[in-house]
Amino acid sequence: MNCANHADVPNVAFCIRCGRALCNACIHNVRGSVYCEECLSDAVGGKAGTAPPPPSAKKEVVVGTNAAAAFVLGWIPGVGAIYNGEFVKAAFHVVIFATLVSLGEYGPQPLIGLSIAAFVFYMPFEAYFTAKKRQYRAEGIELETPIDRLQQQFGDVKDRELWGGITLIVIGGLFLLGNLNVFEMARIARFWPAALVVLGVWMLKKHQDKEK
Repeated sequence: MNCANHADVPNVAFCIRCGRALCNACIHNVRGSVYCEECLSDAVGGKAGTAPPPPSAKKEVVVGTNAAAAFVLGWIPGVGAIYNGEFVKAAFHVVIFATLVSLGEYGPQPLIGLSIAAFVFYMPFEAYFTAKKRQYRAEGIELETPIDRLQQQFGDVKDRELWGGITLIVIGGLFLLGNLNVFEMARIARFWPAALVVLGVWMLKKHQDKEK
């Protein structure tokens, strides 16, 4: 989930009054409580230097906070992400799972099978750690999860949304042309090792960037 004020910046906390997602630049920490700018202004009431009183009741946010439930629902493609309120991620999970299953008809069976198994195991753990992190954050504790470390490894990739959209368009176009019998998908699937070449080039580029 990204900051409510900066759509391209990941959130690190939530306002304890309105539940709005906030990044580091938008956080106003008052006596250990996190506020957004609007709620802080309302609480202060125009009196400079006066800390806002603690809220009488926390605003309930309709998102998943039960890590165990998120883990169980995560075994169903997209459902764990929906439980956590991440609907775009849920759509991507469904598309990725469907694409892997469809590729099983054309690509190398062992590789596709391992990819499906890895993704099926990834989804519940990702949903679990997302819910667990939100639960701890509500208590004022910032938890770094293995999923965060995985995302940090891809954090320097520029225009991730752009390249993700291009990838979906290309894959969807190939399947559409295959269904229309414009060409045989089995022939395209023979080029799957090119993905390993692209991955290797990307890893070499990352290594060179670290040395600079």
